[in-house]
Amino acid sequence: MDETQSSKEGSEVKGLYCGPIDFTDPMGRRLLKGITISFTPPTLCVITGPSGSGKTSLLKAISGLNKARVSERRLGNIAYPDKRLPEWRSKVTLLLQDAPCIEGTIRDNLAFPFSFKNALGKEFSEKKALVLLKRVRLDHFDLDHPVNGLSGGERHRLSLVRGLLWAPPVLLADEPLSGLEPELAQVCYELLYEFSRKRPAVVICVLHQERFARQADTVLRLKDGTLH
Repeated sequence: MDETQSSKEGSEVKGLYCGPIDFTDPMGRRLLKGITISFTPPTLCVITGPSGSGKTSLLKAISGLNKARVSERRLGNIAYPDKRLPEWRSKVTLLLQDAPCIEGTIRDNLAFPFSFKNALGKEFSEKKALVLLKRVRLDHFDLDHPVNGLSGGERHRLSLVRGLLWAPPVLLADEPLSGLEPELAQVCYELLYEFSRKRPAVVICVLHQERFARQADTVLRLKDGTLH
């Protein structure tokens, strides 16, 4: 996949490059063997593969959240060595499979990324939040509703809304449709697809549902440490 170059630090990101990536888990299994990820937006890629093949480890490696060995990370022509990992993580965002929430309200969980030093002028929009919450059918909750009463599926949807509001150039999602009924899962998948087009962005999802893979721009299968 060709990569278009970005001309300066503040310009719109035109491509993702990450790799080669190698990762050996604490049990000594080499799960990732020299994998390279390269995409130009807009794109939505679905990654499939057998259980335990390293799909979550791959997403964490791309986002810089594990101890994988990554030769190069780049957005456009801007390189992000290890000393710039906090900045990389603000641009390459991972929605974790367990959809963790901070203590507090729905508003707190949607707004907290915008308080970071690397927010670079981004501001939380309550109006946009309410529109997205309605799309994922969480609009029956007030923004000041505590998150400790949300179900697992509701937390997944809240995590998705948070990622879309933050609007990174690269959005990674580990089983974002887990536990959702088919109709609602379709709605959430369509939101990810729309986001890849409107920003435009690179969206990479680990999914098991074959019907969603058929709707993706690219489908890659992780097996025996390599992507096919």
